[in-house]
Amino acid sequence: MPRPFVTAAGATLVAAGAGNALISKDDLNWLYGLRQPRMQLPLPGFAAVGVVYYALLGCVLYRAVDRRDSVATRLALVVLVLNEVWNVGFFGRRSVRTGFFGILVFLVPLAALQIAVAKDRRSSVLLAPYTAWVICYDVPWTLQLWRLNPDRPQACAAHHRE
Repeated sequence: MPRPFVTAAGATLVAAGAGNALISKDDLNWLYGLRQPRMQLPLPGFAAVGVVYYALLGCVLYRAVDRRDSVATRLALVVLVLNEVWNVGFFGRRSVRTGFFGILVFLVPLAALQIAVAKDRRSSVLLAPYTAWVICYDVPWTLQLWRLNPDRPQACAAHHRE
């Protein structure tokens, strides 16, 4: 198999596998136990967006490796990794505040990737819907989720259970 395909498929599958492994049923119960914004997607909606995200990023990464575009390749890999790091911050810490600020941080490499692939029309068009999704859905959703569910310090929550 050609190197671009192996690199793109391997990185994307590892990221997707890690993403699924990092989110437990308890994590999903925590999420759906929160007060939900009106714009909240049901779980199958989030799953569909995830499948599309990995497919799009895999294609963008494939094209970057194939073009030997080291900047776009590195940024695509950073976006894949930071997407999973966001899961750790949001679900691992069970922190809606971390989720909101994490998505703002995530916008930086995502925007840089969108700029880096601007000269490759196909990659630019492939990435644009996901970039729009993050800006138009993820940012407002995490903000509303945080406003509806302000984080409480873990020590206080543990103290009240005693």
